[in-house]
Amino acid sequence: MRNHLLPPFLLLCAGLAGCAETTGFPSLAPRPIEREVLRAEAVPPVPAPAEAAPIPASAEIAEIVARALAADAAFKAELERARPLIEAGRNAPEGSEAWVAGQQAYSAADASSAPVAEALGELDRRREAAADAGDGATEAAITDALVQLQALYEAQRAQLAALMPA
Repeated sequence: MRNHLLPPFLLLCAGLAGCAETTGFPSLAPRPIEREVLRAEAVPPVPAPAEAAPIPASAEIAEIVARALAADAAFKAELERARPLIEAGRNAPEGSEAWVAGQQAYSAADASSAPVAEALGELDRRREAAADAGDGATEAAITDALVQLQALYEAQRAQLAALMPA
């Protein structure tokens, strides 16, 4: 038995052939008003806004240190909030609610120390760039800031370590 239906491909071609007629459909050619717009002169480009004066390196360093000091204050507040939970969970049986609450509080306190570590990383990248550029004064200023922030970071790590069971 032979199927007398047209194959689907031929049906598709026949259907598309009917779309090829252009009578009754609008043209895709530009309309008269669009031709005028195409011939019009382009609008002159808007001048770029004046760039802000670069912030001196010393001001940037001071801002990074100020952010780290504020983050250290936030760390200390978080640590004081977490301390009772951590201490209660320290001697609780592993897996108990008090133990879980203590672990979560410790993790929150530990996470709150991250901004100081990030500031250390930022200052270290800037010190390296200053060294590569041969800017000894900026490198020295950044090194002083690094020493200050490193002491903050080490104090934070020591405070967290003191909360862990012996």
